Amino acid sequence: MPIPASTRCAAGLTPKSCAEVPAGKKLILGEAGYKYSAPEDSLLKAEYDRRVAGHPFTKGSDCNMLCYDYFYGLDMPLLAMEVMNNGLSGVAAWMLDDAMHSNGDSGRTEDVKIWGMWNILGEEVFGDASQEELRPWYYTWSLMCRHFPAGCDILACEVPQREGLRVAAARKDAAYSVAAVNFSQEPCTLEIVLPGDFAGGVLYRYTESDRACDANGFPAPCERGIAGKRFRTTVPAESFVLLTNVE
Repeated sequence: MPIPASTRCAAGLTPKSCAEVPAGKKLILGEAGYKYSAPEDSLLKAEYDRRVAGHPFTKGSDCNMLCYDYFYGLDMPLLAMEVMNNGLSGVAAWMLDDAMHSNGDSGRTEDVKIWGMWNILGEEVFGDASQEELRPWYYTWSLMCRHFPAGCDILACEVPQREGLRVAAARKDAAYSVAAVNFSQEPCTLEIVLPGDFAGGVLYRYTESDRACDANGFPAPCERGIAGKRFRTTVPAESFVLLTNVE
């Protein structure tokens, strides 16, 4: 059975980390991404090593061989939400396209840094057209970028103690975005209460088995025409959802 959770968003965020930022300055996290090398990630590190050993071109120098995986599309928006909720002013992911950069700028295929949302030269240079396909984390990261734009105000979120659930919210002019990641093994019901009027909203949902896309493979809403200050939805196990009317 879904486990109820209720989230209330209100203006004003005062995390402890804000006190660490000098007055008049902004703190931005650059080259954001995960490389799973910590002891607690030993199984992921073993999978990384296995993929490097059998890879047709890269030798794995400064790569993230797990950026192809569904779960990376949960880890990255979760990172963005942590940045937002802890007083930073922005985050830039590493990286957009594998073909942008090689280790040491050597230009050799064996030194390509596989971190991107795609590899635009997959067929021409690397002999693998499938590398040009959008990877799963593009889905969630593109939504976070589009619907939490520069200049929005991050809102404080009152989230009940629920293992594995993280929430972030923002207001842009009179529009709102609320994102949630559930990285637990159980679904939960999320009730969102907004501080202002909300109309023309849409809902995006990212799960391993189902994520709506348009004809180009870009994210598409699974629900439209959402209105009202209160909204309830199910956040499936190991999934991401985003409610927004920010254009």
